[in-house]
Amino acid sequence: MLNKSAVFFDIDDTLLDNYSAFKCTLKKYFPDSSIDENHFLGLYRDFRSHSEKIYQRYHEGKVGAIHNYDRWSSVLKRLKVADDSNRIDLDNYYHECQKKQALSVEMTILLQVLKNAGILCGVLTNGFSQQQQTKLDQLKLSSFIDPKWQFISEALGDAKPNVSCFQKVADQLPADITKVFYLGDSYRNDIVPALAANWEPIWLNRFGDKGELSVLEVKSNDEAVIELLSRLLSTR
Repeated sequence: MLNKSAVFFDIDDTLLDNYSAFKCTLKKYFPDSSIDENHFLGLYRDFRSHSEKIYQRYHEGKVGAIHNYDRWSSVLKRLKVADDSNRIDLDNYYHECQKKQALSVEMTILLQVLKNAGILCGVLTNGFSQQQQTKLDQLKLSSFIDPKWQFISEALGDAKPNVSCFQKVADQLPADITKVFYLGDSYRNDIVPALAANWEPIWLNRFGDKGELSVLEVKSNDEAVIELLSRLLSTR
């Protein structure tokens, strides 16, 4: 039955369009650069990969939060910019661009459908509590998702890609939930550990990343909505 299923979402690059914020930042600081879409994608893959690694190292106590600015160094290097002293300015403007992002039409409709159907929905996201809560509020997710099911890694005391992060969330779910779907964009942080925790991951692979596991993969919000609703209906 539908009410025995739950659906959890990642935030960054799943419900929140960080790629647009990234492009907004580079266009602001390098307006004369001839960066085509493929180049933007390549730069962003690198930026996103460094962001994930830096947060993982922070969570392990190996670096401080200030190292988050280091993710811009590789971007500047690939743009052949020798001086990386404006990394903090870049990061601050990136966050300003992030704050302008809203929940997409497709995801808004999906969340409304799930709410109307009485399906338990939640969020599991890596990041600092205050920063991620600002994103949750910005997307107005509490209109669709009970705050008790909005999990942020810092508050949870665990972080993706640890399988235990997913297990801690699962342990808090009602006993009658028998299947948990998870929509996320990161193969390493979302898909691999979700599958290991016996969740059913749906990989929102917007950027053409590579993965070895055989999992359901979608390329866009439209595809994600169709596949998720199809999977839910097949559980009846």
